[in-house]
Amino acid sequence: MDKYLQRVGIDDDASLSANYETLAKIMEAQSRSIPFENIDVVCGKTISIVRSDIARKLIDEQRGGYCWELNALLQMALEALGFKVAPMMCRVRWNKPSDADGPVSTYTHMALRVVIGGKAWLADVGFSGVNSIAPVELNHEVEQKRPEGTFRISREGDYSALQLSVKGAWSSLYKWRDEPAALCDQEAANWYSCTFPTARFTTSFFVCRVVGHERHHILNGEYCVREGHGADRATTKRRIRDEADLRDLLAAVFGLCLAAGAHPGLGRYLTK
Repeated sequence: MDKYLQRVGIDDDASLSANYETLAKIMEAQSRSIPFENIDVVCGKTISIVRSDIARKLIDEQRGGYCWELNALLQMALEALGFKVAPMMCRVRWNKPSDADGPVSTYTHMALRVVIGGKAWLADVGFSGVNSIAPVELNHEVEQKRPEGTFRISREGDYSALQLSVKGAWSSLYKWRDEPAALCDQEAANWYSCTFPTARFTTSFFVCRVVGHERHHILNGEYCVREGHGADRATTKRRIRDEADLRDLLAAVFGLCLAAGAHPGLGRYLTK
């Protein structure tokens, strides 16, 4: 836990307890310190969600990860502080076609349900780009203003859905059934996410980090900076020139200093 707090830049650990203020502080600190990235996946490596492997990669090796790693690390930290935490398997709905006639995506995301004093909160530091880095109360149909925009929890049949207000309309980010995710189901979903030939994370390269009041992204060969929080904020973009430019960005902006010669083939995504 000491190494985790050092990694996310928290030094006043004596003030931490299992309350809302600590949950919000931990979520924001991890979002700003540990980037979302799928470098290992696009380089053909299988992702382990064994807790010791996650801690070694994200803390000792100063790497980032995707939801199965980032939210598992958050779960480990929260449990160490005495929080009651349950992982939830989620179907991604952001930028997906209608699923009115049935699901169009499988469970490729994991978020956390955290209970504090009888009240439940959604905690998620692993949904790249548009998630709230502050807890969202699991209270249906109540609009909640957060730094990244206005969110609400809506009912969609048997599911609860996290929705974000974008240009006056509600857009679902992902949805879940209100039941804890068994480890065996997490392992299967993680295996699909990092190995299936047409899965989102095996076919595209992603990096994301919150820096100040901006969101910095890399999507394949494009570097994007969203000025301020919220999906409808102004965004500046530029093409990444070559692999050297990419590695410089990874180090300077995202804190990912990859060893020379490590992760061969990463540059092939720059042409997408």
